[in-house]
Amino acid sequence: MHTRRTLKSVLIWSIISAAFIGPGTVTTAVSAGSLFQLNLLWAVVFATVACIALQEVAARITIATGLNFGQALVQRFGIQRGRYLRWFIGGSVIGGCAAYEAGNIVGAVAGIQLMSGLGVPLLAFAITLLSAVVLWKNNPAWISTLMTLLVALMGVAFFALAVTRPVHAADVFRSAVIPSIPLGSEMTILGLIGTTVVPYNIFLGSGISKGQTVSLMRIGLSLSVVIGGLITAAILIAGTLTTNFISFQGLHADIEARLGWIGALAFTLGLFGAGFSSAITSPYAASMIVKTVFEERRESVARTVWAAVLFIGFVVGASGLKPVPVILLVQALNGLLLPFLTIFLMIVANDPKIMPPSFRTGVVYNLLLLAMLFGITMISLNNIDKTLTTTLGLPAGMHLTFVIVIASLITLVTAVSIFRTGSLDNR
Repeated sequence: MHTRRTLKSVLIWSIISAAFIGPGTVTTAVSAGSLFQLNLLWAVVFATVACIALQEVAARITIATGLNFGQALVQRFGIQRGRYLRWFIGGSVIGGCAAYEAGNIVGAVAGIQLMSGLGVPLLAFAITLLSAVVLWKNNPAWISTLMTLLVALMGVAFFALAVTRPVHAADVFRSAVIPSIPLGSEMTILGLIGTTVVPYNIFLGSGISKGQTVSLMRIGLSLSVVIGGLITAAILIAGTLTTNFISFQGLHADIEARLGWIGALAFTLGLFGAGFSSAITSPYAASMIVKTVFEERRESVARTVWAAVLFIGFVVGASGLKPVPVILLVQALNGLLLPFLTIFLMIVANDPKIMPPSFRTGVVYNLLLLAMLFGITMISLNNIDKTLTTTLGLPAGMHLTFVIVIASLITLVTAVSIFRTGSLDNR
């Protein structure tokens, strides 16, 4: 009985790995491998651990209190400020869902087009229609099962590509545990984090955690995200097969030249699976945010939101825009939302007025979250700084020092706020 409940939890949480392994993951991880070989593998490990930690906190808040994220914000910050925060966070993340959806449909279209050669508008319409049918059924169990199958398809495809790249286990281990930031890799690192710790997944995870115990949630969540992290690592390793990743077509040609038609088929199937699974989960997450952040109970409103997100994805997908630049930009922009979400989750999770004592975050866990907050904030600020410096032609000077100082201050203020709630005790 326990084994069956554990398996059911893993199936439910598989929607999280299916959500973050989209064309954005494929594009960003392949770019990381192509440009920097194995040097950014540590960022995949960091992002995987951060994803588990933040998802666990969000789900634990819901399990412990019965409150959704919007209700928790109102209870913690009051009606007026809570309303503003809900619009800021919820609106930003729904906008991110629409941006992701554009990349999802573009990526799924690219995968099928590489196999079939059919026209882009026709393929975009077909994928949009299939996604709409799945979403209209509104059956979470059925969606989770479909996501599990698509994750399995992606896993087999990308692991098959990764094993063709001869690498030493020692090199993989070293790259996975020792941080390295090669020149020009900052945006790619932020993209790897942003494509794994997907902001809308935090709300999606909070929504699907209802009715679960903390232990089952942790097992299902951890296994699902670790599998997703391994697939991302496999994509990065496969990306080292090419040194000039500009388009999916070019990568497909490189893989076919090296591995033959079987390798090329594995890549196209993986890309399609990544795009189609995420094309379903992005609109689904947007509708979940409407319910959990804005507390909208009318199903018609939720359907209108996911339909709007899906339509935006269709318009961009049918337009024939080049997918790689669009997807990379979306990943980096979504990474900028993570510091805000991390701060709010930590404050709510440590508030004794909201969280029962046995569910509050302990000292070690808080230190881990603070370390993640510092890393995410520093990468985000550094990316903004480099963009402004390049755009405005400003001298670099001591900018990195200022970035570190600001990230440290933000982390310190967050730590003090948590300390004042009385959560950093000696439990």
